Amino acid sequence: MVLRGAVLALAVGGWLAGCGGPSASSASGCRFDAWEGQCDLKDVRTVRVVERFPKSYVIVEALYEPKARPEEFAPPPFRKQLMTPAEYEQDLMAHVRAYPSVHCVVQGPIGDPCAPTMEAAVPEFVPKTGLATTVAEGCAKIERSGGSATLPASPVQLPGPFQFGEGSASETPDIQALADDAARAISKDPRIECVAIRGMSAPGEPFSLANDRAQAVRRLLEARGIPHTRVTVFEGTAPTYTASPDDQPVLSEHRRVHLSVVVYDNTSSNP
Repeated sequence: MVLRGAVLALAVGGWLAGCGGPSASSASGCRFDAWEGQCDLKDVRTVRVVERFPKSYVIVEALYEPKARPEEFAPPPFRKQLMTPAEYEQDLMAHVRAYPSVHCVVQGPIGDPCAPTMEAAVPEFVPKTGLATTVAEGCAKIERSGGSATLPASPVQLPGPFQFGEGSASETPDIQALADDAARAISKDPRIECVAIRGMSAPGEPFSLANDRAQAVRRLLEARGIPHTRVTVFEGTAPTYTASPDDQPVLSEHRRVHLSVVVYDNTSSNP
């Protein structure tokens, strides 16, 4: 599951504009099929977190603007996405910023002549290999141990569960207060190395809502100082039906997010 070496380049797209204005349309018929040249980097940001238990990845998106040569119309700005393990997020962003101008070219097949698919020749990003030889910490211990790690010798109770509203992953004042309590409990006990966050969805709700709720709790904990290495989102759950979903009662417990300690240092006696 660990990405080694090259970062995966995702699909390029997300055009911001159409044909580059009336003059471009009339002069060139919006056809950029033979265009190639330099593109300027305008922005770079993290747009998404991908959970592939037990590891987290980030999608970093760079916005490029093709530069027109004299008496030439250039294609509209476009976005390029790159993915890397979350621990290399800042390194990847710094790598992209290190190349403010790159060669870019229209890719075939052309598709929309006004907004062809573009590729920016960003040099390959290779994470620092020194990190791979370090001792695994926090939730990374689950991956290093082949999917299992040291559980608490006796159950460790964390505040919760987090109760969400029908069809919602919104953070209510009660949820935020509970996040305060949970963050304090985790921070207070350094023996808690990894906390699993598992969301649930009720009958009739999109299954994806379970993950949305879990991610909302994760963001709250991280905003309160819990390092991302100490929390991980497990696959969401939904009730299993033996009859038609319409016949199943919808309970408030179906819309909850639970915390559980999945990596714990039983050798330490100092909380």
